[in-house]
Amino acid sequence: MANPQVSPELQQTLQREVQVAQVQQMVAVLTDICWDKCVSAPSSYMSSKETSCLENCAKRFIDVTQYILQRAEHKAGGGLDGGF
Repeated sequence: MANPQVSPELQQTLQREVQVAQVQQMVAVLTDICWDKCVSAPSSYMSSKETSCLENCAKRFIDVTQYILQRAEHKAGGGLDGGF
């Protein structure tokens, strides 16, 4: 719902800031989930197994998030494909 007293430029700036905050929140969640899953005991270095696990976890998290967002956009657009 747009406020007629707020300029379009300000609305766009606020929308970008909301998007930045959402990305930052997603990164924080990703960090917590993957860290807990992949790092058994923090030390001065990470093993190759931990590094690989973190990379794979992050990729899966991003892929799933993108899929969910695409499905939500598709459904909001009225698309019905019988999936899900």
